[in-house]
Amino acid sequence: MKRLNFVLCVVALGVAFACGGARAQTAVWQPSPGHTQVPIWLGAVPDGQSDAQPVAQPPAKPEYMATEKDELVAGKSWMYVANVTQRTMTVYSPEGKNTGAAVVVFPGGGYQILAIDLEGTEVCDWLTSKGITCVLLK
Repeated sequence: MKRLNFVLCVVALGVAFACGGARAQTAVWQPSPGHTQVPIWLGAVPDGQSDAQPVAQPPAKPEYMATEKDELVAGKSWMYVANVTQRTMTVYSPEGKNTGAAVVVFPGGGYQILAIDLEGTEVCDWLTSKGITCVLLK
């Protein structure tokens, strides 16, 4: 009987950890306070289908945010967004003097992930400190 209770306890802990891990992965990236994220398309995404070009398929899994801790860049971990399904833009206004210039920032990574902080928010923070408006696309 004690062995059965032990096995049940181990199974329950495994389920709890599995659910906790899944819940941690469902976080969706949000900009830092003071920045507003705006959807690029309010309705269905236009597919642009034609005979010459196939239509991009939506990701099979939901969008989530995670931190890469194994493959460090400049000795630091970095955050990424995977399976982007909600295409958005976030405007980062300059701090202090506004030069009137603007830059659209496309974080690297392509279809599977976006390096949202390393090649996104950090770039926007640097440019806004120089008086340049940034539009970060996700």
